[in-house]
Amino acid sequence: MYKETTLKNNLKVLSYKIDSSFTTNIGIFIKSGTKNEINENYGCAHFLEHMLFKGTKRRSAKDIAEIIDGIGGVINAYTTHEFTAFYTKTLKEEADTALDVLYDMLFHSLFNKEEIEKEKKVILEEINMYEDDPNSFIQEEFSKNIFKNNELGYSILGDKKLIKKINKAILLKYYTTHYRPENMIIAVTGNFDERLIDLIKKLFSFQVEPVQEELLESKGVLSENFSVKVFERENINQVYFAIGMEGIGKINPDYNKLVLLNNILGGSSSSHLFQEIREKRSLCYDIGSFNTAYRNTGELLISGGANMENFELALEGIFKIVENISKKGISLNEFNRTKKQIKSQTVMSFENPQNIMFKMAIDYLYNNSFKGIENMVALIDQIGYKDLTEFIKIYLKKEKLNACFLGPKGTKKIVKKWEELHG
Repeated sequence: MYKETTLKNNLKVLSYKIDSSFTTNIGIFIKSGTKNEINENYGCAHFLEHMLFKGTKRRSAKDIAEIIDGIGGVINAYTTHEFTAFYTKTLKEEADTALDVLYDMLFHSLFNKEEIEKEKKVILEEINMYEDDPNSFIQEEFSKNIFKNNELGYSILGDKKLIKKINKAILLKYYTTHYRPENMIIAVTGNFDERLIDLIKKLFSFQVEPVQEELLESKGVLSENFSVKVFERENINQVYFAIGMEGIGKINPDYNKLVLLNNILGGSSSSHLFQEIREKRSLCYDIGSFNTAYRNTGELLISGGANMENFELALEGIFKIVENISKKGISLNEFNRTKKQIKSQTVMSFENPQNIMFKMAIDYLYNNSFKGIENMVALIDQIGYKDLTEFIKIYLKKEKLNACFLGPKGTKKIVKKWEELHG
């Protein structure tokens, strides 16, 4: 079912065959994201992702779109702080075409100067869109606050001033440094013939000249005390908040303990935040917690929104919940319920071939191996009640929280008053 192959140029090919599937999923993952950018090219990784859709020696940007649409497929890409992914989903009989398009995009793109200038406008509009969205804005400001002077605190989309300065030379320098076989993983899932793997070997088994590359590790740089940023904006009715602390990296042995804690705190409909703040007290519609993990660090984030009348009560309730869980711990019943829920979610995610593709590749990116469903469940299963309660006492501290708020006029006054009362 699962196979792993290393080509002569050190490109990894991971495959997971599912005979009952009607589709084939192909993903090409580059072990490079915004953490690999330097001061003068922030936003370059994401910009490059866009440019690989803008035409090759054989195909125009329109050709790429029409070919994939013509076979009834889907093609997309995304950039993260630590990797970039390009992927397709097609019917089994169209997988060869999708693979050829991906190969062409990644290794024969033109980087046309006129297209670069046009794409700058698109990316600047993308930045505007996210800045206009209160949730996106406040969560990005939270990351800037929690990861001070660190690449994880910088926007994946980049800085507007620097985006305007990006040119073909900057893009090519980043591309030739990072888009290399030894820096890539190809993941294939669903239903496919062995000849698709043979085609991958044929297309991707080329050699390139070695380069010197500095490997950058992601580490959080946090203020030691409670830190707050407040923004006010006209024409919004709610106060949007992002409250949290540094998380735990995917390679940390305690990572799955944080997964369980997040689910208990605000990651499910039976969580403390959802039940207390929304269901019992009706202070928020949108309230929850999220665990974002990178290789060596991450974010545990509580986010939501409340109107001005409810904001202070919601804020007080959130901090009280964090303090209660930290000091009193959790019940054995909710521990067992949470473990079962996370184990079930893990198993159910393997019913979707595209999910498997992402899990397989990302797991390999961080751990140089794919654990598989049995090992993933076993890692959760081995966490005991005492293990989690001890972890919570050490990890979940109210004084470690950082917070960002975006609301209408008067928000700063409320936050300042709350800080004076609660320290």
